[in-house]
Amino acid sequence: MRKRPEEFAILTRHLDISRFIGQVIEAADRNKNALGFFAASVFQEFARSEELYVIVSGVGEQSEYAGHLLFNCRFPKVSVLQISVEPQFRGHGAAKTLLDHLKSALTQHGFISIYARVAEDLVGANVFWERAGFYVQRVAPGGNARKRTILVRSHELASSQLFASSGFSSENPLGLDVSESAETPLFLLDLNVLFDLGPRRMRHEDAIDLFRAERLGTCCFAVSEELGRELKRTATEGRTDPMQDYAEIFPTFPDLDSEEWESLFSSLAALVFPEKLLGNLSENDKSDLRHLTTAIQHRLAGLITNDAAILGASAQMKDMYGIQVVSPTAFKQAISETPIESAFETPSADTLSLAPIHDPDGPAVHALLASLGVSGSAVATEWAVSESGRRVSSRYGVWNGSQLLGYLVWPSWSPNDVILAHVAVDESSTQSESAARALLMFLLETAAGSGSIQIRIEFPRHQVHVREVAAGLGFSGTANEAVLSKLVLGRIVTPATWDQCRSALASIGRLKLPDRPPIFRNVDQQIDVLTPDGNRVHVSLHSLETLLGPALLCLPGRGAVITPVKREFSEHLLGHLPQKSLLPQFRVALLRERHYLSDPRTLKHFKRGNLILFYESLKQGGLGSIVSIGRTQRAYLKLQGDLESADFGPSVLDAANLEAIGRAPIKTVTVFDSVMHFRKPIPMETLKRIGCGSPTDLLTTHPISDHQLQVILSEGTACD
Repeated sequence: MRKRPEEFAILTRHLDISRFIGQVIEAADRNKNALGFFAASVFQEFARSEELYVIVSGVGEQSEYAGHLLFNCRFPKVSVLQISVEPQFRGHGAAKTLLDHLKSALTQHGFISIYARVAEDLVGANVFWERAGFYVQRVAPGGNARKRTILVRSHELASSQLFASSGFSSENPLGLDVSESAETPLFLLDLNVLFDLGPRRMRHEDAIDLFRAERLGTCCFAVSEELGRELKRTATEGRTDPMQDYAEIFPTFPDLDSEEWESLFSSLAALVFPEKLLGNLSENDKSDLRHLTTAIQHRLAGLITNDAAILGASAQMKDMYGIQVVSPTAFKQAISETPIESAFETPSADTLSLAPIHDPDGPAVHALLASLGVSGSAVATEWAVSESGRRVSSRYGVWNGSQLLGYLVWPSWSPNDVILAHVAVDESSTQSESAARALLMFLLETAAGSGSIQIRIEFPRHQVHVREVAAGLGFSGTANEAVLSKLVLGRIVTPATWDQCRSALASIGRLKLPDRPPIFRNVDQQIDVLTPDGNRVHVSLHSLETLLGPALLCLPGRGAVITPVKREFSEHLLGHLPQKSLLPQFRVALLRERHYLSDPRTLKHFKRGNLILFYESLKQGGLGSIVSIGRTQRAYLKLQGDLESADFGPSVLDAANLEAIGRAPIKTVTVFDSVMHFRKPIPMETLKRIGCGSPTDLLTTHPISDHQLQVILSEGTACD
């Protein structure tokens, strides 16, 4: 008789499945060809971690083992290691029931994706995974023994697409109003900007770049009725003015005559022309004010002009009326970084390079985007592939030799403090995750350098590595499955800078923190946050730092330690030097979480949530200063002989140079993240002055007081 899925029960707790472990091991051993081999101890370990599901038929003591699901969780992704169903229960939906339960549990906890490695020759298994919604992400070689071809299959969970009715959820914990930030701002054009399109005008190149920015979707343009009147007023009698016909291309906004208009006109006149009486304004002055009143009354984004008097009052107009008054040059100045080139080592022998995209790279970018299903019109506009000169957008690629693995583009000007970036990665490559990390971490670092800002990233379908890496960096879901968003605070927050940082978040994301910095209790303490729609939510300190990262909230009473690191290691582990090495960076540079290895006696100082201040010693040309700060995630002891690639990979050490940090047979492995650099390193003189810079202090890890921490942070962030 065919069993229905509801007749099965899924056991997930170690206590419940312990009596079935023997049957799980026996079933796995019988099916080594399909499932691969795992030692018996592996099943015990995964059961204790509750990463082993057992499905049974029947209830209580009469229940019968029907199958199991073995998986490995590494947020934000999960790898299925085994799924097996006993022959007598096959065809009854047991495997699907197991997998659906896993999908549901992971979605609730905000995971992004599930992976399964399936041998190409296992036809039946591939049919199952295909029906379960697992597409083939890439093809990889199997082990040397069987020389199989492995299909790496991926399933993207719905986690990043869910929204509660209140506007926030576990996938959008800060309740960001991403729909508002997606609206393209509409600006009025002043007449002098249109005239600058003439080839012999001094600002011709600025005007050309302005219209390139519109083509890329950064903004939209319109004109006011006043512009038409200006053209008629300045036209030469008897001559046709082609600019009059050209202006008719744009949407036109009329004046709104009313008492409000008269009052607004007078207020703007006093603001823009404070030295002139209302009756002494010229016709040009009045025309400029009419442009402004039109923009304000129709609630447009603002006005683009070259008029010095109007631009001089732009800050006041933004504060008072909420409009932006900018010149065409603004569209190519904000976040205009010096082109950067970097190279990174990877776990394989490959080296990835991050470099600006130039016109000769166009065919490679076209080919990458076409393979990902991006339309031709989007390639030319949103993705800026045809742009020349790099004046109005920043374009970068990640290369493996001559192969383009990833592409990133964002406009040079960001309206309303929102960067809209487009990113695409060739996920058929084994280096696709590293490529995604290189692009997104570079975007965050560049954005944070310009101050607090909001970032939205858009990407093609089936960009699972992009979503995974972005989730780890604090990006949240939106209503669009191909869009993610985050706020970037980009600051080390202290009690002294709390008000300033609070104002920045309210400005860029309408997010409000408490009026005063709370006292630190633990890294999981809940912080009151007022979301953009007025809801009050509670977010853990740890989560808030990640969501606003790069950011560290150095609340009063938060534990901190100073720990030494030699120059030969600090350069690669921290990446704090402004002058980057010409040699490829260690692969640790692509990792959010990094490992610091030290003497076993230091374990007691590395508590979860504690701040780590890295002191670069004077040896080998070091600065003799505290150069960076990070956040402790966890710490553990491990025998030197048991250290594996998982321990060494995120560090800058290996078995060959491990003795450089001491000969103790046991090492403390400290996992840290959220690394931020002090623009002004804190020298030894300061450390001595506040009582934590003696030679013995700086030889090993030692805790410091809250007063000492705040002095260090005050001096290190004085230039921010």
